[in-house]
Amino acid sequence: MTIFVPELPENSFSAEIWDTQSQIPAVAIRLTKSNDVPIINLDGSEEVLESQYIPAFPVIVIKDNERMIVSNNSNSKNIKTNRVANINGVDYKFLDDCFDSSKNLKNETSRTVAFASLDSKIVTAYNTYTAVNVDGWQRDYIYYGITPDNPIGPFKYDFQESLRSFRLQGDPTAAYDKIADQTGDPYLKFQTLIPRSKAVATISAWAGGNFEFKIRVIVNGKNGIGSEIIKYFSAKVSDLFEYNIVEYSYSRFQRNITGLKTVDLNIPIFNWDLDQYAASIKIDIEEIDLTETTILTESRSVEFASNFSVEVSASLFKELVKVGLKYGTSQKITATSTVQRTFTQGNDLLGDVIVNFADNVIIGTTGSTYTTREYNSGLYSITVEPTRVQ
Repeated sequence: MTIFVPELPENSFSAEIWDTQSQIPAVAIRLTKSNDVPIINLDGSEEVLESQYIPAFPVIVIKDNERMIVSNNSNSKNIKTNRVANINGVDYKFLDDCFDSSKNLKNETSRTVAFASLDSKIVTAYNTYTAVNVDGWQRDYIYYGITPDNPIGPFKYDFQESLRSFRLQGDPTAAYDKIADQTGDPYLKFQTLIPRSKAVATISAWAGGNFEFKIRVIVNGKNGIGSEIIKYFSAKVSDLFEYNIVEYSYSRFQRNITGLKTVDLNIPIFNWDLDQYAASIKIDIEEIDLTETTILTESRSVEFASNFSVEVSASLFKELVKVGLKYGTSQKITATSTVQRTFTQGNDLLGDVIVNFADNVIIGTTGSTYTTREYNSGLYSITVEPTRVQ
């Protein structure tokens, strides 16, 4: 059970403005099979607030929490997040650290692709190869310091691949319908009658909270066994969509989604060492409706670089180095790799994209503004870029 304090429109009620000395809220119950919301009033009377109405009075919500898991089952016991409580021998934990405010994760809230917002090494990688039409990989310079004049270098852990932005794609209304198709999702009614004495017109997730998204990254290793990296993020309706509200008469409104917005992120994934991992990764994203998962086994044909050798430095220190641009003079290795991945029935699957080590991070420039590569599944687009971590 979760006690949720909603953020209601027009500053009518929220956790920040709740006057606990004088305001005693009503209690709403979030149903699993209807978007209508039963409400218990202060005098004990009960009513049902239909889904097209949004309260403008103090109310708290009893609901399921998509951000919490029971960690005792086999699919969740290995998740390394804080234990919130142990009740009757059952552990309750966060699904991911991004939902734990005590972690104080430093995710960026805004980002523009300008010179000042990109690490200088990424800009140098672009200038070394793409800008001067030299055939090579930008990530070779970012991770190994390799250039056409210096084609040998050891792997450096200064950078990690990170998910930097997320944006839904296609028709805005269709995109909304795709992710808000189940009871409990933030919802929108296009036309409704609003009693102004009781409620206000807006797009709201007042009783459901935010959308939660699960990111699954499939990383295949040279030993034939792959790993699944799971990350999460949440977004408000207003983070994902542009919308307007048109009033036709005293109490009739047309609410329209007019566009899609980009969510800026800073979610680290892994250090991309070609000696350990395949030259491509697969990323898929789903909107969370349930947290119980099943495990599937997936096999895919992937390519591995083989141009690595042990070199002795001037100080007689041995280190593993990448030899040559791209795959060097050696042949790349193609192998079938198997990975176990989790799958949650009932979630909205938004498709997958393939990210290659050889893909350019920066694909163009206009003045001091850079364009970074975007990966599109048809339902969403993301940017994946190396980010300095030390």
